[in-house]
Amino acid sequence: MITYDDINVGTFINASGTVTTLGGSLMPEPVVEAMVQASRSFVGLDELHEKAGKWLADEIGVPAAFIACGAASGMLVAAAACLTGTDTDLIRALPEVPSGKNEFVISYVDEHTYVHQGFRVVGGVLVTAGTNAGVTSEELVGAITERTAAVVHFLGKQSKQQLIEVIAGAHERGVPVIVDAAAQLPPRSNLAEIVGLDADLVIFSGGKGIRGPQATGLVLGRPDLVEAARQNGSPQSAVGRGMKVGKEEIMGLLKAVDLYLAQDEAAELDGWEAQMRTVAAAAHGLEGVTGEVRRQDEGASWDIVPHAQIRFGGDSDTQAANVARALREGEPSIDVRLNEEGILISPMTLQPGEAEVVADRLRAALQKR
Repeated sequence: MITYDDINVGTFINASGTVTTLGGSLMPEPVVEAMVQASRSFVGLDELHEKAGKWLADEIGVPAAFIACGAASGMLVAAAACLTGTDTDLIRALPEVPSGKNEFVISYVDEHTYVHQGFRVVGGVLVTAGTNAGVTSEELVGAITERTAAVVHFLGKQSKQQLIEVIAGAHERGVPVIVDAAAQLPPRSNLAEIVGLDADLVIFSGGKGIRGPQATGLVLGRPDLVEAARQNGSPQSAVGRGMKVGKEEIMGLLKAVDLYLAQDEAAELDGWEAQMRTVAAAAHGLEGVTGEVRRQDEGASWDIVPHAQIRFGGDSDTQAANVARALREGEPSIDVRLNEEGILISPMTLQPGEAEVVADRLRAALQKR
């Protein structure tokens, strides 16, 4: 066996959350076992994709599902689906779009450039609405023309109420809506609820809240468009061929979804709240610093995870950066997230016993700052 130590790669306690660049999340042992079991047999990937999609749709309670190679890949094949449908000639023609109906109405309130690039890669032209700071439903719907292939909504950066309004306006004009909900789990109800709002294609990460393989994502929604996404994806000879999902990842994601839906969400949130109270208490009694438990975005129904927010008086940016550096460079190494208020700590990737370690190390770093 080759380990991280063998190649001199350091590990750390992840108190930042399900961040792709930090490895997403850690898979439960049954998920790993499902992947190992899948690795021991040959199967037809086409058949596996079709039947895994049907199983997921039934399990989640949506009309159709497809497993993509992560949420960014899911957005790309969703865009391709809106350009081609299931027409084989159109699928093979991408990134050329003979009809000229290739525009995606989109806001730049989401800063993930690779998502925007994915739409261009498949032949899309981005028509922007609003500004980086915000966008209204009227601006999004008002940007629809006869060349519009779909409207894009970033759930989390844009509200669920706005999504309802955009769906109504887009559908009135015969235009589908793609929803990027990559990190919008929990709540688990989002898996079925967003599709239930009549969104045409909804994309979730498989390697964040679900705790499946990081190289997986879910494309859920309208059966004809989900099928079009599948035909534009791997292992087909199409634009998404390079975004391969192996048999091991497919079966691992099925097990991860099975476990995720069976968990007691209220108990999970209570446990996270207790962990964050432990971490926030590290700042108690120290001059010039405060710690509290809060939601990352107060009042947003899609963000229900409690976080520990550490705030600093004076030169907050410098103090927060110094404390974060001390945590990263210490033993054990701990990664935390900097935000505009100081340091934000997430419970979603903490393992049993790590909240106490984070609290002890955090208090020591705060005392020395």
